[in-house]
Amino acid sequence: MKIDAVVVTYNRKALLIECVEAILKQKYAVDKLIIIDNASTDGTEEELKKIEILNRNDVVYKKLEKNIGGAGGFYEGIKLAREDDADWIWIMDDDTIPKEDSLNEFVNAMNIIDGKVSFLASAIYGIDNECMNVPKVSEYKGKNGYDQWHQYAKDGIIGIDNATFVSILINGEATKKIGLPVKDYFIWGDDIEYTLRLSTKYARAYMVGKSIAIHKRIGAKSLSIFDEENKNRINFYYYMVRNNYINTKTYYPKNRIIKFYIKWKLTTFKLLFSHTKYKFLKIKMINKGLRHAIFKKYNYKAFKNRENS
Repeated sequence: MKIDAVVVTYNRKALLIECVEAILKQKYAVDKLIIIDNASTDGTEEELKKIEILNRNDVVYKKLEKNIGGAGGFYEGIKLAREDDADWIWIMDDDTIPKEDSLNEFVNAMNIIDGKVSFLASAIYGIDNECMNVPKVSEYKGKNGYDQWHQYAKDGIIGIDNATFVSILINGEATKKIGLPVKDYFIWGDDIEYTLRLSTKYARAYMVGKSIAIHKRIGAKSLSIFDEENKNRINFYYYMVRNNYINTKTYYPKNRIIKFYIKWKLTTFKLLFSHTKYKFLKIKMINKGLRHAIFKKYNYKAFKNRENS
């Protein structure tokens, strides 16, 4: 069984090195580590050379000409792993630090689960052991009409529908059947779309409770536009609204997209009458995201043909 790991990085060389070292020290060794550098300007490549990571035969480093976001980075990384004929592809951001037996626990889970699997997700915790990046519990129903998410609960394995790109192991065959992530998403929502596509178009997915990774993201709280005080990050909320509108409309019943729209319109009114910093810029990004999603002002053709990527 051939397993390639893919890490996408951008200007976080210290975290990247910690992540890379954790991957290369796994009890169940990866066959290849693919590092996609989103045009970092902090000396990432030089640092990797200094510690001789790039001298290893099992490491591939690709520096992109420009930052194409996490979505574009994972598109490129999974594409390389697929071309390498990897049976499984283990992906994560550069601030993800897997425990040394994380991959081994994935492999153990494969021996327990009966039938095809589209992807497996680690249990993610913050630096203070708080839960983070919690996946969506599966709504898959069995022949008797009951939800099936707890089928392997006794083994610490829970059925899920989607997860974030923070330590998930993807079936290589599935990537050939359902395509690559939507690189036009740039950031936020690309992982939800891709894992939903995997679990609905290929096979069921599971979280493996014994496969643990630490997410060293600054601020372990769930993302909130009300709390955001970094002006440079507010533009990214355009992608959050646009991409998740597209995801909701594509994968869920019609009533959910109505609720999604109402939720974000109410958010704009709450922002308007709040004392939140940069509230008018935030309102602008929300409305722009909704407008572009509704009127398909994005690369709709690429999205429609995403399964052929």
